[in-house]
Amino acid sequence: MAVSERDEIEETALPAILVKRSDLPVPLTHRARSFFGGLPRLPPELEWPTAEVRANETLETVALTFVAQIDLVEVPGSGWSPLPNRGTLYFFCSSVFVGEGRPPCRVLYGTAAGDAYPDRAPPSDLMPLAGTDGDAQVKWLDPALDFHSKIEFKYPLSFQVFRDFYFHEDAVGGELMIAELCKALGPGEPRGPDFLQFRMASEYEKDDHWPFNWLLINHVVRSVLSHVVRDLTPRYSYKPLNDEGVAELKRLRAGAIGWLERCRALTPMDDVDADTRAIFRAWWTDVVHTYENVKQYVYTYSSTIASDLGNAINHTIRCMAEQNVEALDEVPLSYLTNFARRNHWKTPTIRDGQYRHFNTALHQMLGYGSGPQDATEQHFEDILLLQMQGDRAFLDWHANIGCTLHFWIDRDALDRLDFAKVVATYECD
Repeated sequence: MAVSERDEIEETALPAILVKRSDLPVPLTHRARSFFGGLPRLPPELEWPTAEVRANETLETVALTFVAQIDLVEVPGSGWSPLPNRGTLYFFCSSVFVGEGRPPCRVLYGTAAGDAYPDRAPPSDLMPLAGTDGDAQVKWLDPALDFHSKIEFKYPLSFQVFRDFYFHEDAVGGELMIAELCKALGPGEPRGPDFLQFRMASEYEKDDHWPFNWLLINHVVRSVLSHVVRDLTPRYSYKPLNDEGVAELKRLRAGAIGWLERCRALTPMDDVDADTRAIFRAWWTDVVHTYENVKQYVYTYSSTIASDLGNAINHTIRCMAEQNVEALDEVPLSYLTNFARRNHWKTPTIRDGQYRHFNTALHQMLGYGSGPQDATEQHFEDILLLQMQGDRAFLDWHANIGCTLHFWIDRDALDRLDFAKVVATYECD
């Protein structure tokens, strides 16, 4: 009997592990043993790794971004997994991905459990997320002041076994993949847009749910101010600003500084009264209209101001969740639901399966992995230690769902527990 294509792909099946994060970040003190972001609980004999990194033009030796800690006791795979059955893996890499197909990385291994040691304090030479002056750096976060300019928020992890298949842009393989993922994750939720990601300024103008505290005002104003200062700097202008344009941007700068002074006098988590909300929204709307009027001279688009507002709302939600779960009671339900929903498994389409590219970020250990280019083919003989797909839980350095970060290790090196041999690949569609 002839072997069908389905049978051929079935024969490639390997057990693999889905890595699922929490919907919301948790306080740094949370006792999770496996997590994305936060601070590593490194044994005292292990040093925070460094590497040479180039974010802009300058090559720097910096401490690498910490991306994940995984306690192997929590990872299923007894009897079949090539991973050690105990101990903890610590994943570090450069968070500068622009122009990097193989970002510098290090994976450390300790024999103790993931909660055996306290959090390691970040070193003074820790690189900013996306690198100093990197294209994906959040420019309004100050590396000298803002903890989360260098440290991602902490998301506890859970693990689930599924069967992975080897195929490339194949409908039958996609059908098998969808069946396995739905078996593990359920049928999925209906798709829907991230309503803060592509929201227009006119929609924000009519939305009286924001600003919901002074921390959000602080984030929005700092974002606006970073653009204004940049656009007043001649090297960032498309052509010289006329006197009227300079005056308008200086007016916005003065207004932003005034709001920051008010923020400093108030508690960040305090509510904002209705009148002040309306006044602030009017100021923000004026910023948008001003940028529309000077668009031919400046680097910043008015649509960027609206996009940054959505990012500031999400960043504020992260900060509130990190402080304590009760703080989230003050967040408008529509914003909070939207934030959490981005992590929920969406009902896949046939095309999603065929191209192994789903509407939800899929993180994975072992199996073949997936990506938009050829990393999985080049590393076919290697072990996939961790796949981190671009996820809007992260800041801009790795928020693009069309991009994938892999950590690979040679089988012989894994047998020797020689994690110095790990290499990273990063690719985007």
